[in-house]
Amino acid sequence: MAREQEGSVVSSIKSSKELKQAELKGESISISDEQLIKAIERSIKAVEGPMTSLDFSIHKQTKQIMVKVLNKDTGEIIREIPPEKTLDFVAKMQEMAGILIDERR
Repeated sequence: MAREQEGSVVSSIKSSKELKQAELKGESISISDEQLIKAIERSIKAVEGPMTSLDFSIHKQTKQIMVKVLNKDTGEIIREIPPEKTLDFVAKMQEMAGILIDERR
């Protein structure tokens, strides 16, 4: 029964203000995926400047997260963290290491 009430409380929370009020009442609340995504989006908007935007992607070979800082007006890349060339180099080194190591199956 307590779990059902907790589920209904969590689904009814739509803002951080409502979350704080529920916590003050002593209710234990876990974060849903939707709430987590909304929190991340708000954080990204807070970090972006008036002239810049952030673009997140995953490098295909290394599966590492890349962040590009872009000029909002021109779309020009200001900075890459980590640089894509570095991740390409790491992927190539991993490929070469795989060639050198004999796998037994």
